[in-house]
Amino acid sequence: MKIHSLLALLGGALACSSIVRASSSEEIIVTGTRTPLALDRLAASATIITRADIEKRQVNSLPELLKGVAGLDVTVSGGDGKVTDVRIRGTESDHVLVLVDGVRIGSATVGTTAFQHLPLAQIERIEIVRGPRSSLWGSEALGGVIHIFTRRGAGETPRYSLDAGGGSYETVELSVGISGEYKDFDYSAALSRFDSDGIDARRPVQGPFGFSQPDKDGYDNFSFHVRGGYRLSAAGELEAFILRAAGTTEFDGSFQDKTDFVQQVVGAAVSWRLLERWRTELRLSEACDETENFAPSGAPASAFDTKRQQLSWQNDLSILDAHGLTLGLDYRQDEIQSSNRFAQTSRDNVGIYGQYSGNFHGHQLIASVRWDDDQVFGGKTTGGVGWSYRWREWLRLYASYASAYKTPSFNELFFPGFGNPALGPENADSYEAGLAGQHDVIGWSLRAYRTEVKDLIVTVFDPATADFSPQNVNKAEIVGVEAEFNFQWREWEAALAVEYLDPKDKASGSRLPRRVKQRLSLDLSRALGRFILGGRLLAEGSRFNNAGARNPVSGFATLDLRAEYRLNDNIRFQAKLANLLDKQYETIDSYNSKDRNFFLSVHYQSR
Repeated sequence: MKIHSLLALLGGALACSSIVRASSSEEIIVTGTRTPLALDRLAASATIITRADIEKRQVNSLPELLKGVAGLDVTVSGGDGKVTDVRIRGTESDHVLVLVDGVRIGSATVGTTAFQHLPLAQIERIEIVRGPRSSLWGSEALGGVIHIFTRRGAGETPRYSLDAGGGSYETVELSVGISGEYKDFDYSAALSRFDSDGIDARRPVQGPFGFSQPDKDGYDNFSFHVRGGYRLSAAGELEAFILRAAGTTEFDGSFQDKTDFVQQVVGAAVSWRLLERWRTELRLSEACDETENFAPSGAPASAFDTKRQQLSWQNDLSILDAHGLTLGLDYRQDEIQSSNRFAQTSRDNVGIYGQYSGNFHGHQLIASVRWDDDQVFGGKTTGGVGWSYRWREWLRLYASYASAYKTPSFNELFFPGFGNPALGPENADSYEAGLAGQHDVIGWSLRAYRTEVKDLIVTVFDPATADFSPQNVNKAEIVGVEAEFNFQWREWEAALAVEYLDPKDKASGSRLPRRVKQRLSLDLSRALGRFILGGRLLAEGSRFNNAGARNPVSGFATLDLRAEYRLNDNIRFQAKLANLLDKQYETIDSYNSKDRNFFLSVHYQSR
């Protein structure tokens, strides 16, 4: 898609109004500073997705929900439950730190998170912070942080929920839940099931490595979540939770075509206000990522199990109301078990961080620094500083700088016949500036950023050994601009996000693989009595599937329509028609996406 085509779409969209939920100054975000902070005081670009947003959008998976969020590039290898990569602002897919209730998740072997298996039914809220956050969270937070919060109980009367639906590709989804409070105890529990025959994940491929597997590649996922909290006193609180998803996904491949998976996060935390201005929290957790892969014959082919055991201790101190200090320690041990004989199967990391936050006559200043000691490559220091200021009642300005890094994965370091134990971390420096305003029913924001990544890990051929191995050899420069507009007036709601990105390899000058330069997302809805009607347009430019601007993948535009009918305060009926124009498109070369499809559902929530 050409840039003038994108601008034409933007002009038409603005003529029809804009759309996306406006960010209220009362909204609180935790991820950007590891402490509660008003969203309009954060010197960074952030998006908050609430449970109401998830239900309004009528999506069936986390990747589908994240598509169209400003700064996020989502690529899927062939339908529900298939490998999904999420890139933030042109950085790599393993440059995204993903947290569940403060717990770092993801595979230590491949270095990425299986977004496709995280169940939406168990999610209450998502906070997305764009830009580096290594100075608070350590490795992986080079491109940004996606923080998922699970559902929790509230209200003395127990609340029951039931959601059921079905649609194209023999898709069925069912979830049940209960939540509430009893005296000083709050609780939440839910079960969900997703099952689909799926689509043919990959079209036939020609050439020496080509193959053809014309079949449906199904997916099933059974998940549950239990969470409880107990108020020890007015000053203390104890909480614990478990989230688990397990199932099977089928795909097209010459050597493997089915995977059994388990995603599990378990955590417990205790927080206490030791003094009026001193709060401390201790968190213990474990995240598991397990996969067992099978050959087309049904024989076991490979297995990779990751355990990430974590301990976090954080202290928040308030100084004269307008100033705050945060000091903390993180410890993590990664362990893997595999059918492959890795040269090393465990590593640990210790991180110590500090942050200062102060308000000087409306000028908010936040500065942080962190030192990490990794068992493999040693010490690393990162830092960041940000400034924000509400210049007028309707106008806010901010600017920031941060350094970040990403440690090599187990596969890059120790995979048999491939890994390079001499690898060092990837490093980045990033600058961002932005402004945002709110004018009655219209809200808007505009920001620009520049990120330079050094020591990028790429696979190269070594003539001396005639083998391929990962090396720290590449540099990249990423420059981008993002704009968001939102509109709320009477029964109308609208949200528009537009971005332009220039992610290039500094050596060759070519675009980094699998990144688009232009993207537009427009969502529009209107309430009509008991009905709510809505639609969503997503347009993305072309991309190249491989380095060196090879294997182009065409741009596309899709249109979804949705409707909701509220029978009463407890029961809602929903219907969605996705990809209305039946666009045949790909986000990864040769991997299919869904054609025109529908989904019908009913939802019950006691009050």
